[in-house]
This record gives sequence, C-alpha cells and structure tokens, in this order.
Amino acid sequence: MKKLTINEIAEMVGVSKTTISFYLNGKTNKMSDETQKKIQQVIEETGYTPSAATRTVKASDDCIGVILGDVSKPFAAKALKGIEEEAHEAGYQVIVGNNEMSFAKEKEYVEHMLKMGVSGLIIQATYRFGILAMELEKKNKKIIYLDIPPYDSQGVRVLGDNYQCVYDAISQCIERGYDQLLVVSDANESEYTGMDNLRGFKDAANDAGVSFKTYFIEAETTREEIHDYLEQYISEYKKTLVYASDVEALRKVYLGIKLFPDFQSLFPERLGLIGFDVTGWTKIAVPEISAIMIPAYQEGQIASRKLIEMIESKNSISNKKVIIKNAVRWRDSTL
Repeated sequence: MKKLTINEIAEMVGVSKTTISFYLNGKTNKMSDETQKKIQQVIEETGYTPSAATRTVKASDDCIGVILGDVSKPFAAKALKGIEEEAHEAGYQVIVGNNEMSFAKEKEYVEHMLKMGVSGLIIQATYRFGILAMELEKKNKKIIYLDIPPYDSQGVRVLGDNYQCVYDAISQCIERGYDQLLVVSDANESEYTGMDNLRGFKDAANDAGVSFKTYFIEAETTREEIHDYLEQYISEYKKTLVYASDVEALRKVYLGIKLFPDFQSLFPERLGLIGFDVTGWTKIAVPEISAIMIPAYQEGQIASRKLIEMIESKNSISNKKVIIKNAVRWRDSTL
C-alpha cells in the first residue's frame, strides 16, 4: 500500500500542510477542537505514520516575500505588522524589501527573493511590475497586490475603499456648508494610491458644483510655507475645507495651521480640516481632527492570509479584489 504524504492528509482533512505539521508537533494552542478531531480521525482511519522529517517540516517554500514602497511610512509599517503576524501564525517566514517605487529596486528584490526560495509575494507594485509578474507566474509564484497594482493588472488585490470613502466624506462636508475647497497633496502622489484619494475628492466637488484648488507639497515643504499659502487662501466670508490626501500631508497641514495666532478659533466655522490617518494621532491633536482611518493592519492580515491560501490551495482565488472599508471619524476640526 502506498505511503500517504502530509499533503494528502492535509487534503483529506481540508486544511494546510502547515496545520497538519503543527498538530503533529503538538502546536495546537491556537487550533480549534473541531480541527484537531478531524485530523486525528483521518490519521486513525488511514493509519498514517509521519516520518521524522515530516514532523519537523519547514521547507524553504514556507517563506513569502514582501516588497513595500517604504516601510518607514505609517501605512507600510502597520500593513507589515499584519502580514508578519498572519504569516507567523501559519508557519511562514517573511522576507522584506523596500522598492521606494523604483522598478530597478523592485526587480532586484524579486530576483533576490526568488533565490531565497519564496513561494509568493505581497507587493506595493510600480506600474512596470507587470513585466516581472509574467515571469513569476511562469514559475508558479503567487502574487498579492497591496493597494497598488501594476498597469493593466488582473491579479489579486487587497485595498481600502479610498475612492468611495473620500467621495462620501467630502460630499458630507459640502452639505455641512463648506463652500471653498482646497486639496493638499504630495507632488509625487500619482505614483501611489493617492490617485484614488484625489479622484474621490475631485468627483465629489465637481458633482456638487463647488470649485477647488490643489496645492502640491514636496518632502522639503516647510510648515511656514504651508501657513503662508493657507493665509492667502482662507477667507473671512467663506467656509474653507482643507482636505489632505495622504497621511504625511495631513500632519504637515496641521503643523502649518498651528502657526496661526489663536488657531483653534478658526475651527470649524471658518476652517475645516480632514485627511488620512493610520496611527490615530488625530484623536489626541488639539483640536481633534476629522480623519479617514486606513485599516492598514487589516489589509496586511488579509493579504497574507490570501497569499498563503493561494500557495497551499490547488484552486485559484475567484475574488480578484478584496476591498476593506475605511472608517471616517468626525471630530472637532469639521462642522
């Protein structure tokens, strides 16, 4: 009689081979009683006897690569935490790289990770990554795009509902009486998911028939420069809403506003402020700032879970886009 493999036992039970390995090695503290009973039942019915090698299974393919734009940024750091915790739970190691949205660096990391034996990648991709994706698919390497897909990608993508959330939030601000709009955006934001953030704002303003201006800032833009620009734009006769289309822009705008004498008196009648937050600092700001909270940690968790599912399952993932709802926290900085 043919000796059964751990993969065949996993298939009979309907779980991953990693779960079977955990069971065989007594790592069942986070495993449900029902799953343990199913595994034990199949082992008893088949007479399966694991080899010593099987008991310590930790193949090189129990490894995934993660390539992010910049892990020092709040979104990437939170997402990476979710990815790593989910991967560790499933028995996978994680190799991390920063592509800084450079295709050359991206290509270098992909080649390095393939040599390390990764079974799949989670990536904030550049537009040209599609060239590499085709080669990875030929090697049967699985890919999950975190927020940012390459041009014309048909791959599996995990992302927040940035466009709809921004559209709804700005529409509500207009309904509350803000009739002069300003969007402050990273000058390089076209490379990131900021495109959805900007599109949601512009569509909401255009649909409501409210004009707006765009103020692009650089990494070197100072709080004094932002203050000077806002000083010229804020009107005594209109309610001005400032929308910061990314996490760093919101922080910089807030610091610029704080340079106004008695700046708290501007909110929320003359001036409204809303933008994106990941870490929760807007809750402890003075005044508390209305914010669109990005579920970066959850996005990382789901991306990791989906990738491992793709690696261990023989079936393809039917749901190509997993959208996670952002939450708007209305606070003192808006009407």
